[in-house]
Amino acid sequence: MRLPTRWHLLAATLVCTMWLLAACSKEGGTVYQWDADEPKANTAPSVTVIYGTDALGDRSYSDLIYKGVEEAAAKYGLRTMQLSPTSREEGLGYLQSMFQAVKSQNDTIRRLFIVAATGYDDYLRQNSHLFDGNPYASLLYLETPVPLAAGGSTLYLPYYGAMYEAGAIQPVFNSTTTLILSNPEDHTVTGAAKGFTDGFLTDYYDYMEKHLETIYLAEKAGEGYNIADSTALRILGEVPGTIVPICGGSGYTMMYLADILLSPSYVGIDVENVSCKLSVIKHIDRAVGLCIGQWLSAEGMPKHQVLGLKEGYTGVSVHLDTDDLLLPIYNRYITEALLQQIHEDAIRKEEAYEE
Repeated sequence: MRLPTRWHLLAATLVCTMWLLAACSKEGGTVYQWDADEPKANTAPSVTVIYGTDALGDRSYSDLIYKGVEEAAAKYGLRTMQLSPTSREEGLGYLQSMFQAVKSQNDTIRRLFIVAATGYDDYLRQNSHLFDGNPYASLLYLETPVPLAAGGSTLYLPYYGAMYEAGAIQPVFNSTTTLILSNPEDHTVTGAAKGFTDGFLTDYYDYMEKHLETIYLAEKAGEGYNIADSTALRILGEVPGTIVPICGGSGYTMMYLADILLSPSYVGIDVENVSCKLSVIKHIDRAVGLCIGQWLSAEGMPKHQVLGLKEGYTGVSVHLDTDDLLLPIYNRYITEALLQQIHEDAIRKEEAYEE
């Protein structure tokens, strides 16, 4: 005799429940008649994203993540919830709710939680083991070079290589440049700054004397990504040359104000920006979409993934119109052969740096 499976028992329970709901009262009236056409609970897989403080709306990195998640949701028929806390404490509250939900989950709905902020790193690593015991809940932590010791997957898009390329090209546009960085502790920021500096100071061509300065907006990991307009205006008035704002929403504020003031010039960060001569691009939207597809597959997400310049998830774009006064100078110094050399050097140096 074949024993009933859990699903058979569940089906039998549902039948009994519907029969009871259709039962009659003492007076003979129907208490409730089950209707097969009534809306049913949505059991589609869900994706929840928890960002850093006020991260959404930065027209940059966080908004790209939002875009990638929503595009994947439309493609695969997923439910989404994207949470942008107004403070770190509120963000930790979201994380606490997430871990509690994972711990107490009693259904079979698949859920993916994406954490898109390094400011929660300690708390996340202390609690990620809860995902080990739940086959229906998964964790994706962006963007760290260090895998989680316990449950969950990690994704890292190194910026060293693309920034190295941009740094090597930048002196043609302005040999005086200032790096504006969120903080000295986030690995993606320090890697990007190191890459740009190494590329900028490398003598691929004899142009002119170079000057590179560095400014930090904050001291701790997860900070420096949102500043007031007044602070941004003060910094813009003090820094020399072209700015390279590797600081999330703070960078968008500076680029927006620079466009209004028509000064200073800047290097676009994370997204294609035709308002400037040079952009460094991070395709985090594509990377997140890739991970969601992996999560839904039979194989699942890898424990740790690194997708950088070699894999095509970061890159550089130059924007020069045919009537741009800098075009002849650019073509004189930056030949196709040199671009290829810089690109190959950047890939090799990125791999060495990340090791």
